[in-house]
Amino acid sequence: MIEIAAMDRRLVKAARAALGWSQTELAKRAGVQRLVVVRYENGSQVPHARTMNNIVEAFRVGGIEEIYREDGASGIVLTKDIGA
Repeated sequence: MIEIAAMDRRLVKAARAALGWSQTELAKRAGVQRLVVVRYENGSQVPHARTMNNIVEAFRVGGIEEIYREDGASGIVLTKDIGA
């Protein structure tokens, strides 16, 4: 069974901002079309599982991961120095 990654659309936008990435940059790093990122961020489309995995993996490589609290809240955390 393939593990499906997911990231709330608002956190995708926050993660991009933290990394200083445009929608185009995220799309390039994730190997998806920019329109996929645009539509997910504006809430008009949910990406396929493979596409979402690619987006989440691009963030992981870039130094950001999603975290979850016991109360159900989620956020992003820096996993490496991204200021360089």
